[in-house]
Amino acid sequence: MTPNSARRDFLGRLAALGAAVGLLPTHTAAAATASADTAIVAIEDPWMKRVTGTHKVVFHSHMPTEGLALRWAQTYLDTQKTTYGIWEKDCTVIVGLNGRSIGWFFNDALWAKYPSIGDVMGMPSARSPMKEAIATLTSRRVILLACANSIRASGGRFLPTELRADRERTTAFGDEARANLLPGVEVVPAMIVTLQQAQERGCRYVYAGG
Repeated sequence: MTPNSARRDFLGRLAALGAAVGLLPTHTAAAATASADTAIVAIEDPWMKRVTGTHKVVFHSHMPTEGLALRWAQTYLDTQKTTYGIWEKDCTVIVGLNGRSIGWFFNDALWAKYPSIGDVMGMPSARSPMKEAIATLTSRRVILLACANSIRASGGRFLPTELRADRERTTAFGDEARANLLPGVEVVPAMIVTLQQAQERGCRYVYAGG
C-alpha cells in the first residue's frame, strides 16, 4: 500500500468510526474520505490520465532482450484486434523501460555519437533499431515510460568502458541522454514506483525478460 492509499484508508476508517459513535455526522465522514481522494488525484503524473481502456497491461524490462517489451506491446494490440475484435481505443498498453533497456529510447543522434550504445544493447548500429517500432507504438496510443534514475545512471552503462569511472563524463552523458529521447517517450521518476502505480490502476504486469 502506498503512503497516499494508506492515508486515504486511515482517514476513511477514522471518519466512519467518528460517524458510528456520533462524533461526526455522516456528511462530514464522506467529506473526509473525499478529501483524501482529492489529495491522491492532485499528485498524479501526466501518463496516469491516459490509463482509460478496459483492457490494461504494462510490459516491463530492465535488460535489452532484443526489444521484447516493445515487440510484445505490438503483438498484444495486433492479437486483440485481429483475433478478439478488441480495438485499440479499448486498450491501455504501457511499456516501461529501465536499466540497460533504456537504450531503446535513445535517438539516432545518440546511437551514432556513441557506438558503445549498440554494443551494450547487443545490436551494434549507428542508429536506433527500434525507432520505427517505437514510432508505430506511439501512433497506436501506447504509453512509453523511461525511468529517470536509469537515464541519470546511463553513462555508467553506455559510455565506452574506459570512461565509465569518469564522474563528470557519466553525468554529462545522462543529461545528453535525457535530451535525446525518441518522440513520445515520457520520463517518470522511478520505474519501480511507476510499475506499482500502473498496477494500482488496473494494469496487468508482464515481465519482458532481463
